[in-house]
Amino acid sequence: MQEHGSYDMKIVDQTLIIKCFDSWNIQTVLRLCKEYKELVETINDKPWACLVDMTEWELSTPEMWDEIEKLNQWGNINNQKYEAVICSLSIQKMLMEDSHSVLTNVETNFCQNIDEAYKWLSSMGVLKI
Repeated sequence: MQEHGSYDMKIVDQTLIIKCFDSWNIQTVLRLCKEYKELVETINDKPWACLVDMTEWELSTPEMWDEIEKLNQWGNINNQKYEAVICSLSIQKMLMEDSHSVLTNVETNFCQNIDEAYKWLSSMGVLKI
C-alpha cells in the first residue's frame, strides 16, 4: 500500500524536530519510526529531546498508535529526556497524552506554538536559539 501523509524530520543540536503533514496511514508511520531511530542514534549518547509539530497534521489510522507507543518506549530507554508537542486540535493533544503514558523518563510540555517550544527546549539545554 502507498504511503499517505508526510513529515519533515531533522536534528538540531540535541533535538529531533518533526513537522507532521496531512493524515497518515500505517506505512507512513512505519517509515517515520525507522528514520526517527536512525537519526536519534546520532545524538543519544547525551540527553536529547523531540519536538513534534502537529499543527498541519490531520490524524491517522488507529493502528498508528501502537507503533508510536513502541517508539516512545524506545526513546524512554535511549536517553530521551524532553518532548515538546504543538497541537492544533484538542483530539491530537488527548491522543498524544495517552501515548506518552509510557514516557516515564521524559518530561513532556504541550506548547501553543513553535516559539514557545523552542524557548522551553532551550531552557532545558537541548536546543540553542
